[in-house]
Amino acid sequence: MNRDIILASKSETRIKLLRNAGISFEAVAHGVDEEEVKMSMSKNTPEEVVVKLAEMKALKPSMSNKSAFVIGSDQGLDLKGELINKARDRNEAKEQLMKMSGSIHTLITATTVAHDNNIIWKYVDRSKMHMRKLSEDLIKEYLNKVDDNILGLVGVYAIEEEGIKLFENIGSDLFSIQGISLIQLTQFLWDNNLLFENNGT
Repeated sequence: MNRDIILASKSETRIKLLRNAGISFEAVAHGVDEEEVKMSMSKNTPEEVVVKLAEMKALKPSMSNKSAFVIGSDQGLDLKGELINKARDRNEAKEQLMKMSGSIHTLITATTVAHDNNIIWKYVDRSKMHMRKLSEDLIKEYLNKVDDNILGLVGVYAIEEEGIKLFENIGSDLFSIQGISLIQLTQFLWDNNLLFENNGT
């Protein structure tokens, strides 16, 4: 059986998580126009959008790598039914943080696997994230401490870095919060004899 695993993401965090887990894989760009998909699904729920994007990210590379197992993942922030997109600049980042301040939002993480151009596995995590009540000055202080990479992250925070300061309470699955449901994914790989070189033999 072909054991090739592809991660359809150039996210440094996702790549690091899989590498630290000792999973052998190749990382490729997924090639999906996320904004176009979001616009076409503007009437769908945040979770439906996130799941669709995760599936598309796995399926597109699978078209040219049918024998490989292609991992796709997407993350979205649901604030009272509204899908909050990645901030385009620091002003928008500030506005988003002020909007989320003192409230609970749901961080949705969808992880999928495609094989032979079909989705063969998916998992959706919904993490409740309770943000502290933050003053405008505290938000400015936070944004002054983080670099522009934060603009590429849903919610304008990295929970494993300065972002942890923003929260009173978070969901229990830290891997999912960071962008990929690693515990559940490794179980899938185990079940399909893909986790270890000699798995199942």
